[in-house]
Amino acid sequence: MKVTVDRLPSANRSVADVLCQHAIDVAADLLVMGAYGHSRLRERIFGGVTRSMLENPSLPVMMAR
Repeated sequence: MKVTVDRLPSANRSVADVLCQHAIDVAADLLVMGAYGHSRLRERIFGGVTRSMLENPSLPVMMAR
């Protein structure tokens, strides 16, 4: 398995948007990420990367908690 770790500037975009765009730019087949770094209440009120990725995935996403 070939794995690459990249650090990306946000340029005032949401983290979910930056991740999705970078995955498209590098022609990724799968995005692997952790899920729910904050409490579920905070995620429900403020949203978050996990929620955004689940609502509008641009490619297959594997999430681990």
